Amino acid sequence: MELETSRTTESRASFVVGERMFHVVTEVVTVRSATGRIFSVFVSPIALLVLEPNSSYVVSLTDEEFTVEDLLSRVPELKGKTLSLRDR
Repeated sequence: MELETSRTTESRASFVVGERMFHVVTEVVTVRSATGRIFSVFVSPIALLVLEPNSSYVVSLTDEEFTVEDLLSRVPELKGKTLSLRDR
């Protein structure tokens, strides 16, 4: 049986504390058969993107260092969220 592995970086969960918005950035690894049947999925949080009214920064949850620009390039849908917060 031939297996295919895919790896994506996503941000599906967000929460707000005061004026700060937090986006949880996760790495998702999926193992599928050649026919598309999913055998396993590993979801690991890798960073928090923290957005404040006048700034944004990253808190890494792994040993890897990230910048805001790194996360925006890996998860393009976050770009619109950072711009909308600055427009408030």
